[in-house]
Amino acid sequence: MTSDAAPGGQGLPRAHRVRRRAEFLRAQKGGRRLHAAHFTVILYDRGDDRPARLGLVTSRKVGNAVQRNRLRRVLREVFRRDPGRYPPGHDVVMLAKEGASSLDAGAIRGEIHAALAKRRPPPGSAPRRPPGGA
Repeated sequence: MTSDAAPGGQGLPRAHRVRRRAEFLRAQKGGRRLHAAHFTVILYDRGDDRPARLGLVTSRKVGNAVQRNRLRRVLREVFRRDPGRYPPGHDVVMLAKEGASSLDAGAIRGEIHAALAKRRPPPGSAPRRPPGGA
């Protein structure tokens, strides 16, 4: 029995992960950076219509191995639970900053969502009108 997901079927499939160093470097060099207090979220447009892929960077500055692994689990869960927040055809690389491991899951989710809310529409797309018209 082979599966791309973790046991129990709740994991993040390989097709939804940034896995190669060259892909991380490409995203870090050419992607749009969105900042939060404990995270930097990089969005890189791959130019296709496949689902968004997640890449995680958690250096030793973030904490010990146990703390980094917990942080990666929480970040994968934030990504997996709300796929509509991440644009199709993009690589999403999340870089954890010092102090991120001390946050609870709700605070991590809040910071990631707040960073993504700073995203502007691509150039050339029509501006959004507020509800209620004007």
